[in-house]
Amino acid sequence: MCGRYVSPDEAAMERYWHIGARNSGRWIQRIYNVAPTMTVPIVLNNDDGSPEVVPARWGLIPGWWKKPSLPTLTFNARSEEAAVKPMWRHSYRTQRCLMPAQGWYEWNAKEQARSPSGRKVKQPYYIHSPDDSMLAFAALWSSWQGPDGQPVLSCALLTTEAAPTIHAIHNRMPVVLAPEQFNPWLSSNLSSEQVGEALAMARQDLTSYPVSTEVNNTRNDYPELVQHLSEP
Repeated sequence: MCGRYVSPDEAAMERYWHIGARNSGRWIQRIYNVAPTMTVPIVLNNDDGSPEVVPARWGLIPGWWKKPSLPTLTFNARSEEAAVKPMWRHSYRTQRCLMPAQGWYEWNAKEQARSPSGRKVKQPYYIHSPDDSMLAFAALWSSWQGPDGQPVLSCALLTTEAAPTIHAIHNRMPVVLAPEQFNPWLSSNLSSEQVGEALAMARQDLTSYPVSTEVNNTRNDYPELVQHLSEP
């Protein structure tokens, strides 16, 4: 499961995806502690096939959702079952996007730390690529009509078995796509087999280090959250 990550700022995304200002968003700010239900940037193809950055709720709401309360725990989708589960299957087939990130946080259940109040908690780690300051999570998007009649764009990232270098921290991780997979992933013409092939080629060049337990509080959002903790 991935429940927190670091999102890049607008300028970094524009440079990385060669997106002009008209296809970007002046609303985008770097967030060091993104949590589910927050509004996050996603990359998808617009009508002319060019990549575009748009805001979406992190926590997918399928278009067919009718219940008065929104679905919960829909910010992660297991890649192994997304093709068949009703919550994900339509988006998996035709509504795929990318979630830009600089890295994400995971908690090691086998390693204890102390919270600022002195309580025993799991040790958090920051996971990233040592060779790339920008990552792209394979993700799904959906458009749902809210009670006020306005469309709500939402998303969920896909997860897979953790890479060997970080498996000791947690057994799951986001599917991190390589740049050569971006265009095919965003296309609506991929077969289910081709989607599966893209997922199977997820990046493995990841490393981690311990960080402060201050990341546990979603109200905390500052650069120091990703600083290496010398003695966990």
